[in-house]
Amino acid sequence: MSPSSACVTARIESAKSSSRRGTAASNQIAEKIRTNGSVCFRVFGASMFPWIRSGDLVFARSIGYEQAAPGDVVLYERDERIFVHRVILRASPDARLITKGDALDREDAPLSRSEFLGRVIRIHRDTRHIDIESLGWVLAGRLLAGISRASSFVYRPGRALKHLLVG
Repeated sequence: MSPSSACVTARIESAKSSSRRGTAASNQIAEKIRTNGSVCFRVFGASMFPWIRSGDLVFARSIGYEQAAPGDVVLYERDERIFVHRVILRASPDARLITKGDALDREDAPLSRSEFLGRVIRIHRDTRHIDIESLGWVLAGRLLAGISRASSFVYRPGRALKHLLVG
C-alpha cells in the first residue's frame, strides 16, 4: 500500500485559506486522529519550509499534551483549520505550548490543551521517508526551537531578495 492510499485524501490548504473545502478537510483530519490515534495527510503551505514542504505527506500520532516538548513538530486545530508547527517554548509541564512555523516571523498564540491533536512523527517526500523521531532529527528540532525567534533575520531578507529577483 502506498503512503498516499493510507492517508486522508482531503487536502489542507495554507493557513490563510478559509474556504469550506479547507474547513471540511480540517474537520476530517481532526476527527481521524481523535478516533484512530493517528492520521496521515498532505500539507500545503510554506510555514515550515524547508523542513516540511508543500505537498509532503505527514504522519501524526496522538500523544498527551504534556508530552509535547520544544523541538517537536505538532498538529493542532484552531478556528477550524489545521496547523503543523514546531513547539518553541514550554515553561513548565503544565504551561501552555508556544508554537511557530519555522519560516514565519512570529510565534503563534499559546496553544491550549483542547486545540492540541498530536505530534508529527514521519514525513514522506517523493520516495524519501523521513523519521523525525530519530536522534538526529530530534536534536535538529531542539536546535531550531532554540533559534526560532531569530528566524526572521534569515527568512525576511530571503523573501525580499526573492521579490526583487522575480518582480
